[in-house]
Amino acid sequence: MKKTLLLSFALIVSALSFGQCTELFISEYVHGFGNNRALEIYNPTSAPVSMADYQLVRYSNGGTSPYVLTFDGNHMIESADVWVIVVDKRDAAGTGYDTMVDPALQALADTFVCPVYSQNKMFYFNGNDAVTLEKLDGTYIDVFGKIGEDPGIAWTDDAENGYTSVAGGNWLTKRQTLKRRESIQGGLTVNPPFFFALTDWDSLPNMTFDHLQWHVSSCQTTGVEEVTKKNDCFFYPNPSSTGFFMVKGTEIIKSVEVINVIGEVVIIKENPVQRGDIRIETNNLDNGIYFVNVYFNDNTSTTKKIIIN
Repeated sequence: MKKTLLLSFALIVSALSFGQCTELFISEYVHGFGNNRALEIYNPTSAPVSMADYQLVRYSNGGTSPYVLTFDGNHMIESADVWVIVVDKRDAAGTGYDTMVDPALQALADTFVCPVYSQNKMFYFNGNDAVTLEKLDGTYIDVFGKIGEDPGIAWTDDAENGYTSVAGGNWLTKRQTLKRRESIQGGLTVNPPFFFALTDWDSLPNMTFDHLQWHVSSCQTTGVEEVTKKNDCFFYPNPSSTGFFMVKGTEIIKSVEVINVIGEVVIIKENPVQRGDIRIETNNLDNGIYFVNVYFNDNTSTTKKIIIN
């Protein structure tokens, strides 16, 4: 009975607290091994939104003292688009607390933040920290976790113990990737009595990054014009010094072209299998910057840069 009441109450609070496509919200949460941490912010509205009016905040280990990260006016999220923020650990020689972020995650970042822990601690969430998206005046726009509660190692699926890890349970917020469900149309704007992630998040395996840089939301079909998902891709490693790089797409990849800086097509490769990734060999390329055209099965395409060392 206790489990049923807890879950029912969580669903009621969630339903009452979400807006309807009128505000930014956190669409993806990544906490992986080492320094692999990322947040994706989604704009469900019909107009671009500047992050200059918002801040990200971490409340550590049940504390209520905020670690705050603000942004300048250059950070703009277009309508029905996302913005991926990753902790700034890019030194391949880094060790311990400065271990490098996985190159696949680096390749998906729009912005790197908090390179030095002692200067800004906001992005060093450890799976048991509440993270919020707030207005500059402290108004909650979205709340992940429960502010003021230390759940132990992580928030879990253990309803009998308030979804904390005090008696075990499956971790949901540590070494996990969480993707906001398509039905969610706004952020949780109150600090919840307890936090059960699976109320409105889908749980993906640890170190899963391929859902970043795109988000599908029911907000995209609530306006006069339907907004369709933009196909995207990322490359890893990038820069590449391994003699190859992988292309990972959000749609089945039909073919790839690599073009040098003077406009010459140096590689054309058809995808031999119907899947969303393809390996491109680069041993015959000179070092430098190249443009990569990625063509998808639905006749869309995108162009990005790769650096060959």
